[in-house]
Amino acid sequence: MEFLKGICPHCKGELQIPQGREKIICMYCGEEITVSDAQAQQEQISRPKPVTDEAAIEALQNLLFGIENPMQFFKKAMYMEFFNKYVYENASNLAILEQYYQAGGADQLGKICEPLVARVEADLGGLRGNKKEQLQMDYNLSMVVYIFPALLETNTASGKAWIDTLAATWKQHFPKTELKSATAKEINAGFKYRFCYITTAVCEHQNKPDDCYELTLLRSFRDGYLLQSAQGEAMVHEYYDVAPSIVKHINRREDAARIYDDIWQQYLSPCIRMIENEQNEECVDLYRKMVYELKDQYFH
Repeated sequence: MEFLKGICPHCKGELQIPQGREKIICMYCGEEITVSDAQAQQEQISRPKPVTDEAAIEALQNLLFGIENPMQFFKKAMYMEFFNKYVYENASNLAILEQYYQAGGADQLGKICEPLVARVEADLGGLRGNKKEQLQMDYNLSMVVYIFPALLETNTASGKAWIDTLAATWKQHFPKTELKSATAKEINAGFKYRFCYITTAVCEHQNKPDDCYELTLLRSFRDGYLLQSAQGEAMVHEYYDVAPSIVKHINRREDAARIYDDIWQQYLSPCIRMIENEQNEECVDLYRKMVYELKDQYFH
């Protein structure tokens, strides 16, 4: 015999109702109840409880503003461990956002996302120069490598809805920024690339460490922007096919120091400024030009 679930509307006891009955006697309180009333009570209790707009706004902001120094953990050996810890510590915030969406808030996500992006804009408005650029990059990175993957981890369907709304709202406030979504596994897979042989060689020539600002910025650009599109991923693959040979042939030349200085002045320094100014497509075009021109000169 198959049973249906129900809740007694009088004592709230959980019932197992034989299929085909119209009325039953509650085994807890002894009241006669209709099966339809018991099922309606079950549905009402099972339905997600409404979440206020204020609670959803706070939960979303906790996801972003609770991250300190996101660059610190955006490394191959640390990313997945920190991400899993981030999801665990934000379980209640993620649950509130999921509950808000499931309780009928799918059409209201914009008004939940707007205060978060407005707060980011206000934070940036009080800064100038490198401090503003660094904070903007931290916020962009946090969205792409922590918040978006956490939303997808909670629920793919609702996560995509939240991400689409967040990205669109972000775009309204920061027109030059294009946030793309990816899962944590996809982002972690990107660490197999060292972005980049040429940049690393140039920075080593300038006595810059492996975790210097320039290399960290370019690696973040690769994972947070380039690898989020099929075209960008294809460009990265092509680059890794030719870059080692380019560096090898430059290092064999007596004028290697001059060549690296020229690469820095002509390509890398402008690319870094473009990333800082959110000119992502311009940076991609210039970096592609660098790879093709160096390939013509030094790839054999």
